[in-house]
Amino acid sequence: MFRSTPFAGKVLTRPSALLRFKRSVKTSTIDWKPVKSVPGNLRTITHQKKTPIIRRVLLGLMYAMPIVSFGLGCWQVHRLNWKNDLIARCENNLAAPVIEELPPTLEPNVIHEFEYRRFKCKGEFDYDQEMFLGPRIKDGVLGYLVVTPFIRSNGGKPILIERGWIHKDKVIPSTRSSGYLSHLAMPQGEIEIEALFRCMPKKSKLQFDHEPGTKLFNVIDVPAMAEQSGSLPIYCQMIYDLSDHLDYKARETLEAQGADPSIFGRLFFTKTKEDPKEKSFYIQDESDDSMFYQEFEFIKQGVPIAAKPTIKFSNNHLQYLITWFGVSIASAGLLLYSTWKRKQFSSTERIIDAKRRDMKKLL
Repeated sequence: MFRSTPFAGKVLTRPSALLRFKRSVKTSTIDWKPVKSVPGNLRTITHQKKTPIIRRVLLGLMYAMPIVSFGLGCWQVHRLNWKNDLIARCENNLAAPVIEELPPTLEPNVIHEFEYRRFKCKGEFDYDQEMFLGPRIKDGVLGYLVVTPFIRSNGGKPILIERGWIHKDKVIPSTRSSGYLSHLAMPQGEIEIEALFRCMPKKSKLQFDHEPGTKLFNVIDVPAMAEQSGSLPIYCQMIYDLSDHLDYKARETLEAQGADPSIFGRLFFTKTKEDPKEKSFYIQDESDDSMFYQEFEFIKQGVPIAAKPTIKFSNNHLQYLITWFGVSIASAGLLLYSTWKRKQFSSTERIIDAKRRDMKKLL
């Protein structure tokens, strides 16, 4: 052990003497109130203190998100019920009996109640006011939808009839007016058609307006079509039908050419009368107008291929309401967690202020 040694008339205390020193006053070596650390960088906290407006805006968005998303979810519930009712009504109209004759006076405002309702009507097509909608792709082939005003025999203004899809090379009427299916491509005189009512969506303001006088429409614009052709703003679609209609032919043509001049239209696979489950290849009677053609014949001859009578409504509102309610629950949970963390860990300024107040009490 070290001892005291004289050095230049002074006594130096060795380390062994320091180790034997005893304190006369006892004090606590533990801090009486430790400061809790705040998660995060001090620089970030200082920056947040300088931008209180941004923090308030973000906090306001956190409070608004659960409320807004919950409201959108409730709105999607309403939309889901509305879409289900619409689909059910259209399915009932499609399955309802065919309206044998339309009244001369039609009110466009009530057509939505008869959407997808089938009807029959006698009259003739006005080919001078024929319009084309498109272009439209069918099985990878470019073409157009033919919309022609139909002049009714019982009076009243014409109605718009979407006859179907034709090939782009058959847009010119002269390419459809000749051939063994010309009576289906461009039937002349009074005929009876079967179609169904449709309520087409209104043209958006973001879409281009139609140029008056032109026969080509890029989007469905029922008011513009009706104004240009002098028809009622009532849009109808003919039903998919590949059968031959002998009543579309003139009497002179039937007497001169027979019921069906096309061997292709008479030879086809169909159900026999003896056994409906079996199919046979046979020749139809010329007086029978129930014979069917193939789609490639219609395309080559320029016969419009009408739409199939199926309900075309998308119903994704269930997924939407699940999404919005999920966002509402998640944002509400995040808001509660943020509030709990803010209460558990005070800001740096509050901790320092509390420390200063406690120190002033001891002085």
